[in-house]
Amino acid sequence: MPVYRRYLPLIASSWLSRAGLVLLHSVLGVVIDMQQLFIKAKCRDGVHSVPNKAQGFTIVELMAVLAILSALLLIAAPSFVDTVKNSRLRSETYAMRATLANARSEALARRAPVIVCKSSDLVTCNTDADPWVTAHIAFVDENNDGAVDTDELFLAREHNDYIAITFRSFTGGPANRVRFSSRGDSLGSSGTFTLCDDRGATQARAVILNNAGDVRFASDTDDPEDTIVNDIGGNNVGC
Repeated sequence: MPVYRRYLPLIASSWLSRAGLVLLHSVLGVVIDMQQLFIKAKCRDGVHSVPNKAQGFTIVELMAVLAILSALLLIAAPSFVDTVKNSRLRSETYAMRATLANARSEALARRAPVIVCKSSDLVTCNTDADPWVTAHIAFVDENNDGAVDTDELFLAREHNDYIAITFRSFTGGPANRVRFSSRGDSLGSSGTFTLCDDRGATQARAVILNNAGDVRFASDTDDPEDTIVNDIGGNNVGC
């Protein structure tokens, strides 16, 4: 797994912590300003003189601050969660595209087939009908037998963290692997990689691979647009 992807949750948590501190600082500033206005009003009325040393918060003021902060966090929390999920989904989509693009480049450079396939152990290809949920690998298939041999080079070993990945061929059926020939094409392997989280198809992203071996991000080409990206056949992706 690329190093930057391991630290995305930590970066997101740090960002949320800073956002919470900024929010707390703002709320405290408002309360302090209100407190100062209250003190000045008392002084003008001659009730109290201005104390020589700074006043602290009363328990009532502290409880008011906590109540306001809790309310604001409840309102802002969903958008923070969506931001983290969007970042994670975007990162996995870019990583999937990079894996495919690099596999094609290596096939051209080495004049040998390269296979990208789903895997449960990061060592061998899976041939079952399950989605690409656990992980996927890319390797140079020197002897063109479709299997990983001990002397063949791994180009990528990727965990599919938090994201469900499925691959459907151009004909619409599920597929276990993609094969790039030594010419860089992916004839017979064209299709759509769909990446989903727990929010479903409306937030899904997709990577499209055509027969020439070119890779691109999917977009919503429907008319009118329905916010769901379309696969290589122009249909809405599903999760």
